[in-house]
Amino acid sequence: MAARNWKNWLLRLRGEGQPSADREIDEEVAFHLAMEADKHRRQGLNARQALRRARLSFGGVESFKEACRDERTGSQLDMLMQDVRYALRTLGKNWGFAATVVLTLALGIGANSAVFSIIYGVLLRPLPYQRGDRLVLLQQSNPAAGTSSLVSIAELYDYREQSGAFAELVEYHTMFFVLLGRGEPERVETGVVSDNFFDTLGVAPLLGRTFVEGEDDLDADAVLVLSYGYWRDSFGADADIIGKVFEMNNRPHTVVGVLPPIPQFPTEVDVYMPTSACPFRANAERDMAGNHGRFRMLTVFGRLAEGATVARADAEIDAIAGRFASDFPDAYSPERGFDAGVVDLKEELTREARPVLLMLLATAGLVLLIACANVANLSLARVMRRQQEIAVRAALGASRARLMRQLLTESTVLALIGGALGLAFAYVGLDILVQFASRYTPRAAAVGLDGWVLVFTLAVSVGTGLVFGSFPALPGTRDVGGAIKEGTRATTRGGLRLRRALIVAQVALSFVLLVGAGLTLRSLTRLQAIDPGFDTEQV
Repeated sequence: MAARNWKNWLLRLRGEGQPSADREIDEEVAFHLAMEADKHRRQGLNARQALRRARLSFGGVESFKEACRDERTGSQLDMLMQDVRYALRTLGKNWGFAATVVLTLALGIGANSAVFSIIYGVLLRPLPYQRGDRLVLLQQSNPAAGTSSLVSIAELYDYREQSGAFAELVEYHTMFFVLLGRGEPERVETGVVSDNFFDTLGVAPLLGRTFVEGEDDLDADAVLVLSYGYWRDSFGADADIIGKVFEMNNRPHTVVGVLPPIPQFPTEVDVYMPTSACPFRANAERDMAGNHGRFRMLTVFGRLAEGATVARADAEIDAIAGRFASDFPDAYSPERGFDAGVVDLKEELTREARPVLLMLLATAGLVLLIACANVANLSLARVMRRQQEIAVRAALGASRARLMRQLLTESTVLALIGGALGLAFAYVGLDILVQFASRYTPRAAAVGLDGWVLVFTLAVSVGTGLVFGSFPALPGTRDVGGAIKEGTRATTRGGLRLRRALIVAQVALSFVLLVGAGLTLRSLTRLQAIDPGFDTEQV
């Protein structure tokens, strides 16, 4: 069935769709003309005069056929295919104009597609974890000093015990360790996490298992979970990796699992270990009784309990933190103050990237508007040269709406081709944008040209075609009689005014972009000129 539908579409695009229906219309018209001519012959006219009189009395043959097609089921699709075929033939004869328009639109649409892929991947795509909308990040700060701080071990334990707004509170920090047991020693970036870290995220392992309860207890056996990238690159995706033992920090570590290929929060690491396997974290926990702020290196986030809200969790954490200063005055300076709260995890991950990416989107939108104005100007000049052709088509029975539809079809075909080429440009430049976005958010790793980007590109392409095609369509179909009598002079005056307006719009938008680029370059120049107070050569 699908193959048959595609075949019918191709036949219609080639002008071969529903041939029997067209033959029926031709036969019907021929029958009526023959009957009318026969009537006039009986009145004494010869065959030629009778046929001429029959045609005059019948009216426009092509208009009648067009009306019949309009009544026929699927006629709108047939007319669209007819317009597309005519547009392709016309543009093929003007390949220089078509190539210029396609390239201009490809640059504008490609820039918008690339930026939207970043916007969607960073700002709009849900977190790649089970019920990611329930994940929150715990933050601490010293308001008087204007600084933020991570969480200590004792603080985390107090939050767990005294707060009821969380189903889970887990910790995370990174360390670099040396992995032994596979030839040359290898320095690996290690995520040190709670034993329920992956359960809180809702991440199931690709191989083996993740950590289980009790594996972050002091003196528990040391185990490792490998990230997908590290397992693939360093172990060649060895399916027998589970159970192998390596040495790290003078202790044997057993590989118990491999993660699937998902973005890692909050940073990409090579391996994961439970908190008990990190000697620094374990020693700090043994000695934390004398210092409530010991080992303040933990990033803490949690999953809200059923029915709990971010506001409730924030209030509970703030109240608990307010008691730290009075309970442990030696660890919390009254001059600096101490505050704590929670924020939505997705909002926090994108907080710094949001204004930058929205500015990029606005810039790409201006570039597309400039491209539309440029292409509309070119199309308007071309339509002004086609006035007599359009006027003749109108005199043969084509309505103004049909002429406008044909011009809009031509512009939309060009925009769709430009959009397809723009996707190729977006794919080529995407890595640069991802590297740029990764400076502001760890979510940049989730960016890609997926289905939503394709839908956006299609929508932008169609919208662009309608926008730049509507300008030449308006003056191009207005004065048919004047175009026939006076050639292109009938609409030259209105067309020139519109072209001047488009040029002014292009210059204005370009000026806005140039001013913004100049201000950005000046800021970068000033930043480069700042004296850091030390010699930066080879640093």
